[in-house]
Amino acid sequence: MNSDKLNNKKTNTEEAIMEASEALFLEKGYLLATTTEIARRAGVTHAMLHYYYRTKEQIFFKVLDKNLHELFQSVRAGMSSEEVSFWENLKGGVMLLLEFLDQHRQLVGLLYDVARHSPELLERYQESTLNLLSGLAGHHKVLLDQEVRSGRCNPITFEQLFWDIVTMSFSTYMFLPLMNRVAKMDDLEVDRMLKRRYDEIITVLHYRLYGKHESSN
Repeated sequence: MNSDKLNNKKTNTEEAIMEASEALFLEKGYLLATTTEIARRAGVTHAMLHYYYRTKEQIFFKVLDKNLHELFQSVRAGMSSEEVSFWENLKGGVMLLLEFLDQHRQLVGLLYDVARHSPELLERYQESTLNLLSGLAGHHKVLLDQEVRSGRCNPITFEQLFWDIVTMSFSTYMFLPLMNRVAKMDDLEVDRMLKRRYDEIITVLHYRLYGKHESSN
């Protein structure tokens, strides 16, 4: 078998393992997902799975890398324009974050499950997360500082603003399954509720930044 065929086979095997791993982690959580089941779903032997990835933890980090890079790339795309105001850039990034979470609803539950039951995993992933955040935040932290110094918005640090965005956005999807069960909403009602929630998040962020200033809409 020539090198191209070997490389293609390796790539296909890795992709099959990643797809099976991600599906199983999202479906069952980290603790209940097993490498035996991942191998079965990927159509490979257990020995072959461990040839590519030594531990379940290593596979989990690979899945987390994939999702967080997709998330940050998506948000960065909405906050890269230099032709609009800081607020419009921020609003665009937040909307893309919410849209990403809407398309990856199970991801929020997985992260919450890991934070509760296997926090050491996230601690080991802390450096990678901080590196991704610094790449996303650097330029916009400077823009926010300029916005505050110029008096165009209320005093707030980038860290405060970041936590406001994260807590409101992620909590929406963390509690969505509970709200859905209690209210017994159909898909259309869920979509309408989420649209109202998006509007509320944007309104709260705008007031936090510009509540004592003229609207910058």
